[in-house]
Amino acid sequence: MNVPRKLAKLRDLTKLFIFGLPKFAVGSIDVTNRCNLRCEHCYFFAEDHDNERELSIEKWVEKLEAMKAAGHPMMLCTWVGGEPMVRKQLIEVGRHYFKHNTIVTNGTMELPNWPNCTWVISIDGTEEAFARMRAPGIYQKIKQNVMAHPELNIQISCVLTSITKDCVEDLVREWGPIARGGIIFDFFTPVTGLDEALWLDWPERDRLIDLILRLKKQHPGTINMLDSTLELMKSDKAKKVTDSCEFRLKAFALGPTGENKGKCMMGNNADCDRCGCVVPFHMATIASRRLILKETVKRLAV
Repeated sequence: MNVPRKLAKLRDLTKLFIFGLPKFAVGSIDVTNRCNLRCEHCYFFAEDHDNERELSIEKWVEKLEAMKAAGHPMMLCTWVGGEPMVRKQLIEVGRHYFKHNTIVTNGTMELPNWPNCTWVISIDGTEEAFARMRAPGIYQKIKQNVMAHPELNIQISCVLTSITKDCVEDLVREWGPIARGGIIFDFFTPVTGLDEALWLDWPERDRLIDLILRLKKQHPGTINMLDSTLELMKSDKAKKVTDSCEFRLKAFALGPTGENKGKCMMGNNADCDRCGCVVPFHMATIASRRLILKETVKRLAV
């Protein structure tokens, strides 16, 4: 990680230590029901959305204006779907309402050079596992798309499942030098309607977290996750975090028709007791002054 990015992260951690995270400062918007892929583990397809309508750009502007007028801090929005780039024009308009934007995409479409945007591209495993989880024949296309945009802050996101669990080290070696924003690991969260066999049991999850922590030390700047966040995802701490989920308490999650999705971006049918999404664990880290101080001291020592 370069010096300006280190300083920026240190500044952000300091602000969170002093002020904490305001309510509704962060959240997610599902901009569309549509996607050009249909992935095995995607919570969006745990239900049938084919007949749902989507809000027009004009209606979304009204919604965002109302949120702003209500005093929402509008710090960070994560744009998801479906495939959010199906509605590129909506994001181009909506992103101006937030200080920072994260766009979670499958990486098959063109990536605009928008300021204050982080691109999170879903790469679930190396090529063979990816083909099983997502679709065959597109892995190299996505890789070329990422390599064609070294100017963008691109992060790689991998959901660890029973199919992708053996890909961690190879994924870090392959994508670490390419992804400017580093790599993030989530664990599959069981959702009603998805294949339960994709879930990793707790001993396997703990083993993989220890592996990721080791790889962080071996490949500095490659894995973009706080050590404290990873530790909170382990079996002995996870349920305490999810029982008082910071996302449920402080964030917003809106669906394609502007409706409130419920407890989180995965909706009300996600099994919170087995949550593997990094977001609530990261939010729990930054909500803890003790952990923020710990992470700040680590960064000062590097």
